[in-house]
Amino acid sequence: MMKSIEKKMMLVQERVSKLKSMSQKINSFEEYISSQENIDIAERNIHIAIEACMDIGKIIISNMNLKEPVDNKGIFSVLAEARVINKKSLGFLMPMAGTRNILVHGYDRVDNALIYGIIKKHLHDFDKFLSQVSQHTEKDLKNDL
Repeated sequence: MMKSIEKKMMLVQERVSKLKSMSQKINSFEEYISSQENIDIAERNIHIAIEACMDIGKIIISNMNLKEPVDNKGIFSVLAEARVINKKSLGFLMPMAGTRNILVHGYDRVDNALIYGIIKKHLHDFDKFLSQVSQHTEKDLKNDL
């Protein structure tokens, strides 16, 4: 159980690390959109990071026998209700679930400004999510001992 969460957390860290590296090299929105390669790298890594966060949430929900989420956004609501993550995190995580849906299903509607904003202003929010999950899983391990 913990191994699969750890693997997913490492995947998020790897993808966010790639995005942070890319973000440091790009100095403007114009520079970002001038390169289809930048756009592709950003979209793919954000998609995988979000997907892994949702997978982590689903594993925790299953392990804790929490109520089944209605949709992808609901994963994070259920985690907040169970105090696995704090409610402030929902301001980032719920829109990320929506962003994931656009990246997966609506390629023509991907907003470059939104993706650019994520890589410039919100990568630390992935770290916050992982930190909260780590704190929760460490508590669970102690309770199981």
